[in-house]
Amino acid sequence: MTSGIVAPTPDAAAWRLLQTGLTFAGERRMVLVEGARDLAMQWLQTLLPVIELEGGLWVGAADDTPDDRLISIEPVKARQWLGRETPLIVWDGWRGNPPDALAALSGTLKAGGLLFWMMPSPEAWGHFADPDYSRTGLDHDQVHPFAERMAGVLDADSSVIRVKLGSSEVTPLPELSALASEFTVATTPDQQGLIRKLVAFGLGRRRRPLVVTADRGRGKSAALGIAAAQLLQQGRRQILVTAPSRDNVNTLFAHAVERLGADVLRAKDNRIDIVSGAQLRFLPVRDLLREKPEAEVVLVDEAAAIPVSLLKRVLLGWPRVAFASTVHGYEGAGRGFAIRFRRVLDEKTPQWQSHTLSQPVRWADGDPLEPLISRLFLLGAEHSSGALPEALAGEVTIEPGSLPKLQRQSWPMLSAFWWMPITGQLQQTFGSGWTILQPEAGVP
Repeated sequence: MTSGIVAPTPDAAAWRLLQTGLTFAGERRMVLVEGARDLAMQWLQTLLPVIELEGGLWVGAADDTPDDRLISIEPVKARQWLGRETPLIVWDGWRGNPPDALAALSGTLKAGGLLFWMMPSPEAWGHFADPDYSRTGLDHDQVHPFAERMAGVLDADSSVIRVKLGSSEVTPLPELSALASEFTVATTPDQQGLIRKLVAFGLGRRRRPLVVTADRGRGKSAALGIAAAQLLQQGRRQILVTAPSRDNVNTLFAHAVERLGADVLRAKDNRIDIVSGAQLRFLPVRDLLREKPEAEVVLVDEAAAIPVSLLKRVLLGWPRVAFASTVHGYEGAGRGFAIRFRRVLDEKTPQWQSHTLSQPVRWADGDPLEPLISRLFLLGAEHSSGALPEALAGEVTIEPGSLPKLQRQSWPMLSAFWWMPITGQLQQTFGSGWTILQPEAGVP
């Protein structure tokens, strides 16, 4: 299927066809809206009103939203949307591009969704005075290799739909592979295996916590909700859920209610009571630790966004605790969860269990947006655990160097050292033109 539009006036019929095709294929796409901001706003104000929307986000100044149906949020509030879904995101890059927030929100986009990114033409990114730079201490009066690298990644990715405003060039729409059947969100064998493991954990012996990790969109929260419902139906009386915010567990509670069906006596914002008298209840993590209510099972969702010190107290406070989270990159102390919390588990509960989900649930296996975001922000970088002691043994030095050297060789070690919202630090490190080297670990 091919079609096209001439910028800046969008062909609404072509876009509706594209959006229908993406939904059918389960793919999500980035639409890079290149050119002057006023032209971009005019283009979006023409396009969006003729698209049938079931929700969507505008990330920018609330007064500037190009469509009143979009919910306006600030980038700093991006984490509040973890655990929720949206069919469309319009990101005003002219107002700032914190990498952590952009990467996090991209994970909330559901199958068939579109991420519109308003930015200058990519060739100008290296000198673009991104308003977010002041947060990281970068100087606007210098070249920014991090932004230049992102422009190169986008330029090399054929899945990106590039709308070049102020140009007569036709914007090509992507080819969509024909599928045997329409994409639908359904429980995967991968997810079913996790549900069985969660139920066995919840009915099993004490002090054998379960740690669930996966990239976003793999159905962790849904599996927690289904497993919690089954545990209540199989005799557990009190199951507690905690997360950074109640919004983070909307999916968990929705799947629990659906699975419980006629067993639900009442379902309020923070609790589900069933006819047997058993209860599923949400408490913010600090309230949980202050009140210390009795429970046979505690489920911690979005665990990487909770300080390790609090996770340790939850671990030691209840007999059966399961932790679920995304580790890569953008969700708070992702590497801290993966490395420092593992040390706590090894010391306090050496019989802890782990489980990883890999198959996407909310979008197709061939979804192009996820690998694009991973390349843009290096979210999938891994280090070899066997090589880490050698790296730690040597002296880490910082000296002027090239961006490619940091990208290819130093990043895995760097990601192991930094337990913080790492992509923001990468923006600062790349932007300042410095390279971190580890001579004794063999980094040239």
